[in-house]
Amino acid sequence: MGHIGEAMAAVKRFLNGLRILEQSLCFCAFMVMAGALIYDVLKREITGSGAFGAPQVGVIGMIVVSYIGIGLASAAGSHYRPRFADRLLPPRFDQALSRIGDLGFAIFCAFMSYIAIEVTIESYDLNDVSPVLRNPIWPVQATIAAGFGLVAFRHLLFFAFPAVRPAPQEEGSELASHEEAEEIMHGHDAYDAELAVRKGRQP
Repeated sequence: MGHIGEAMAAVKRFLNGLRILEQSLCFCAFMVMAGALIYDVLKREITGSGAFGAPQVGVIGMIVVSYIGIGLASAAGSHYRPRFADRLLPPRFDQALSRIGDLGFAIFCAFMSYIAIEVTIESYDLNDVSPVLRNPIWPVQATIAAGFGLVAFRHLLFFAFPAVRPAPQEEGSELASHEEAEEIMHGHDAYDAELAVRKGRQP
């Protein structure tokens, strides 16, 4: 049990670090996207012409936010999943079905990451560039591969360690509860420690 507990703690620390990395990347990409579009609008209003390449920079930022943001949705348990089959089997099968779903989603994302890697390598070999900015497009494509790859790895960990899997948000729920928000913002370890203190236990 000691080794399992140590492995669980290590997985939680890794997932917390991964979540912080994804949040940081999304924040930076969003600031670049917003800054480019705001600058384009202001320049258009002042001079009558837009900023060269600003829309294309905004699109690059949007791509990064979109594909890295998939991991944040998984970390918060808010990614979309079909619910029509939830009541087809007794509740005792819920955990097994969740693990199967995690494994299946990991395989799907790993396959998508593999395709994105192949496209990225091909673009790198061909020296493909964007038509306006003339910048290489393979770094943007690599972001797509990384986004799917990180999600695949995260769900493999959910499959191997079900206890670290976030509780799925209820359908129609737009806001997380106070406890869920604290866990998302501060990470599993900090939230577990605080919850233990609230219940009068040592973490």
